[in-house]
Amino acid sequence: MKKIIFLDLDGTLWTFEKIPSSALKAIELARKNGHKIYINTGRTRCEIPQFLLDMNLDGYCFGAGSEIIIDNKQVLFEPLKKRDTQFIQHIAKDSGFSLEGSKMTFTNEKNRERMLQFNTDNRMGNRFLSFPDISTITDDDYNQVMKVSIHFDSLSQREEILRQIPKHLTFTNFLHLGGEITHSEYNKATAIQFVKDYYSEEYETVAMGDSENDLPMLEYADISVAMGNGVKEVKEKADYVTDKIDNDGLYKAFKYLKLI
Repeated sequence: MKKIIFLDLDGTLWTFEKIPSSALKAIELARKNGHKIYINTGRTRCEIPQFLLDMNLDGYCFGAGSEIIIDNKQVLFEPLKKRDTQFIQHIAKDSGFSLEGSKMTFTNEKNRERMLQFNTDNRMGNRFLSFPDISTITDDDYNQVMKVSIHFDSLSQREEILRQIPKHLTFTNFLHLGGEITHSEYNKATAIQFVKDYYSEEYETVAMGDSENDLPMLEYADISVAMGNGVKEVKEKADYVTDKIDNDGLYKAFKYLKLI
């Protein structure tokens, strides 16, 4: 049976936005064999470098499943409600946060200072430094915010903010007191379900990831693959653990699954 492969970005497809040549080769061969390739990422559309869009993959799932592009056509778009975004902005005002949108992301000064600590060529942190300040956001801008990323100063600050988050929103924790707030009804698993339902032809689904926010799609997909550089929780959930990203992990997984 033909498969739809859903790839996480950071730590799965690329490192600091550099894709291993073996991964590019694997994608090319898999598509020639009739399989479909999707990006399934927590990043929003505006946070994607143009070269990834220029690859013209079969589709892209952005913002943890809240925006989906299939064959260059937007088929799902569910930004946060303006009132929710503004409420989170208010309760998180003393932390470092960014309002991540489809067309534009806005960040506060505290988050910008944090990103300066990770100022590395081709790293996402560099792109955050170029995003406009939160003070410049307009009413219309709020209508395209897909999620809110937050970096807390302490565990107590995190608990206080999370205690106030509405129940229809969810928080996904990352390392170093970081995380993101998104729709409770959308995630990387619902993205897979939506894409699979979109096609009239029957496909098996394959999910590949490395971090905590990949767990929903790894649990939902027919076949789950963890990168060798992935966190323990991801490896424990996966059907197969491939090699590390910088040791041709994606290519080896494609070979193991007989996609190429």
